[in-house]
Amino acid sequence: MIKLGREYAWRAKNRKVVVPLARVVTDEMKASADDAVTVVAYHTDDEFYTHEAKRMCASAERLGIRVKTTAISSQGGWEANTSFKAAYLLRERDIVSGPMLYVDVDAVFHVSPLKYLASLDCDIAVYYDLGDGHLVSATLFFQDTEAARHLLAEWNRQCIAHPEIWDQEVLQSVIAADQASDNPRYKVFHLPVGFCWIFDRADNLRAPKQQVYIEQLQAARVVHENLRTSGKLFSIRKSKVQRRMDRIREIEDVLFQQKSDD
Repeated sequence: MIKLGREYAWRAKNRKVVVPLARVVTDEMKASADDAVTVVAYHTDDEFYTHEAKRMCASAERLGIRVKTTAISSQGGWEANTSFKAAYLLRERDIVSGPMLYVDVDAVFHVSPLKYLASLDCDIAVYYDLGDGHLVSATLFFQDTEAARHLLAEWNRQCIAHPEIWDQEVLQSVIAADQASDNPRYKVFHLPVGFCWIFDRADNLRAPKQQVYIEQLQAARVVHENLRTSGKLFSIRKSKVQRRMDRIREIEDVLFQQKSDD
């Protein structure tokens, strides 16, 4: 298989979105012992996603954030693996005491978000895309409430009933139905885009200047690219996949080169 890269994958609008990962971490950026938020994440036990988790944990570690990661066997494909999220979080909510933050492993932390999140008066905090308004389940925050447990159980039940529907679409439907009812059960907080900053998404800039806490690196681009090119002898890499590769090089130069210099 011959796969050619793209020399001109970046447009000016994409470059404007990129927020450099700080090479020097200040105390103000770090988590404190009083934040009391447990960060959880899961990934399949293959080489690709294990490295995604390694990168994410490295970004968290330098901020004093501990991440409870769980490796799982593949559930049968990308869609099934993402739909497992509801079952995983339902279980973790029963195990973990206190506020709980979930982050997809194909992410990096820029600044600790824990202090901001711990004080939120909600059952769930979630980000809705600034472009088309869809819910993004890559970053999810849950307080330790019965309503949060009920929401997770309902999300899991609906994911099992509708395995063909993407997990975040199911969650969006569950929340929307509840919020449209006469007596909503769930307190929902809408997170700002800085909690789910897709590194090249121009729609991010629709918001006022943001503190970027968590950057999402879109591993699914690689998964879908591999499916698209499977069996082909020749392919030109998609621009969005090339941009992800370029961005990861920039980030890992900070995270891993810095670590080797310490």
